[in-house]
Amino acid sequence: MGGLLDKANATKEAETDEAPAPVTVTKEAVNTPLDNPGLLVSGGASGSPDNATKFSLAGWVIILAGAILSLQGGAWGFAVVGIVLIAGIGAIVQAERMKGEINQIKLGASIFVALLIATTPYAAVMLVPTNASMAITDVALNEDTNQLGFKIRGTMSSVDVSVEANGIEVFTDSADMANDVKNFKVDIAEIFTANARNYEGGQLIDYVIKASGSDGSSEEVTINHDLLVREAKNGGVRFAHVLETTNQGSSTETEVIGIQIEIAVGLYSDSEENRDGGGHTISSDVNYPFMSGDYTIGLKIKNSGSTKWTHSTISVDGDTASWSSPGGGSSGGSMRGWLAVSGDAQSSSGVEYLDKDSFYSTNGCYDFEVTITNEVYEESPIHVFTNSWEIYWDTADDEDASYSTC
Repeated sequence: MGGLLDKANATKEAETDEAPAPVTVTKEAVNTPLDNPGLLVSGGASGSPDNATKFSLAGWVIILAGAILSLQGGAWGFAVVGIVLIAGIGAIVQAERMKGEINQIKLGASIFVALLIATTPYAAVMLVPTNASMAITDVALNEDTNQLGFKIRGTMSSVDVSVEANGIEVFTDSADMANDVKNFKVDIAEIFTANARNYEGGQLIDYVIKASGSDGSSEEVTINHDLLVREAKNGGVRFAHVLETTNQGSSTETEVIGIQIEIAVGLYSDSEENRDGGGHTISSDVNYPFMSGDYTIGLKIKNSGSTKWTHSTISVDGDTASWSSPGGGSSGGSMRGWLAVSGDAQSSSGVEYLDKDSFYSTNGCYDFEVTITNEVYEESPIHVFTNSWEIYWDTADDEDASYSTC
């Protein structure tokens, strides 16, 4: 019995003292096809967040820019909103896809915010009509066409406009709006009833543009009074004699060879008048209102009712005068103040003048008659004024002539 136990114990000890054999686990590589080969080529998933960020940023930039443009409203504003929603939101969705997995809650919130940004400005203009949604702008006068132009801006589909002169309607028109703006042009002759200012600059007539939109909006603006001072009514004439000195043997002789003439035409006080010596009380120091009109000026010199000389017709466009010069001299100038008209001769020093033989026949009262013919006017197109002086020449002291008024 003892022998058997000893043998069993010996066997157990031998098994315990023997080291266990090492175990090696081998893992074979599995060639699994890539779901997205492009991901490996581009550097793997580590590159996606950068591109995704760029797409996301581009989407928000498009949405913000579109929101600003959509403030224009109308059909153009609607088109902008559509482009914004497609391009901007599309970029945001693509950015989420590039990140590998789409966060539905985050994406939904982003789309909702994008919709608000893109559509709120458009809705504010289109769905909340107020008087502020209409404006009358760019009121200006075109001297080339003699038309008053202005623009109506707003989000309505159509607009009715009118022009009033001191509350009396003188013009009406209606038009459909295109791209939220409509240009209007009105002939000055169609709305002019009288000068908007008097010679002192005081306001006589308020010319008002009124507009009513199909959406219930309305607006009005008073036209600048200076634009509608168009009728020339009076003015003045002044002249200075031209002297020439010649040698007469051992002595010299000075005589009058002609006169230089200037005219002032526009809107002046009726109290202005000519004065002795060929002058006039109209002065450039007086701040008369600026006048811009379309009219012609006729200038004649008369003696005892008989016409002795006639200047070529002077045409005025705005504030610029022009005429045909018979002697090749001056043929235009500005009507802002005194205007030197043409003569028919030149002195040895180059001074242009009207030769005395062209109009002077005998001593007496000479009338300088100015006829104004206006294209637009209050009651009559024609205004005539005359300045007269006594002229006595052909004496030894012509240069000392006093030219008293008559």
